[in-house]
Amino acid sequence: MERTPKERLCWLLRLYKDKEIEAETFCDEFHMTYHYELNDEEVTETERVLFREIAAVAARFSPFEEDHQKYPGVYFTTEDVERVVRENSSELFT
Repeated sequence: MERTPKERLCWLLRLYKDKEIEAETFCDEFHMTYHYELNDEEVTETERVLFREIAAVAARFSPFEEDHQKYPGVYFTTEDVERVVRENSSELFT
């Protein structure tokens, strides 16, 4: 069954929260789905805001310590991804 972009974003969130995918895979897939497939009419204003916050972190995630050292404040860590997913997905799944 083909998922809509909104369903795919929720599915990715569940996979990540359940530790079935790593941060790098989650961020790549979430970023691509959010920016290139999601239609604004498909989501509510609240969902749009929550997805946008997650997508902003996902787009600038780097698993490489050297990126964080060389460019402080530019990239997000796995801990940042976990935080933004935890904070925003609780509202999406209530």
